Amino acid sequence: MSLTRVYEEDSWSMIEDGKTLLTVKETEENGHILVKVSGALKSEMEHAFKDELVALITVGMDVIVDCEELQYIANACQDALLSVQQTADSINRGSLTLCNVPPTILEDFRRTNLHELLMIE
Repeated sequence: MSLTRVYEEDSWSMIEDGKTLLTVKETEENGHILVKVSGALKSEMEHAFKDELVALITVGMDVIVDCEELQYIANACQDALLSVQQTADSINRGSLTLCNVPPTILEDFRRTNLHELLMIE
């Protein structure tokens, strides 16, 4: 069982055993990048997800992550979001905002006080 990353025109997916576990679609809107995440962010996806967000932040883009279709986020990926936010703060370029966070995921953030450290709309 290994994850495969598949790229399309404006999105990428993580596939395991022929099943799409995660899809990330990026579009530019009103001067920022909207990153729509659907599926599950498992621990083994942390590096790919973090690297993608950091790349956008370091070129000065404001990034909005739409979590409406996110069903699960592993602790490692939660930590990755915090790391990306800290990177944006330290280089003073770009920003990271989460929107449409499902109640179950928001509750996970509250358990670790992550909701106080991330920008969540």
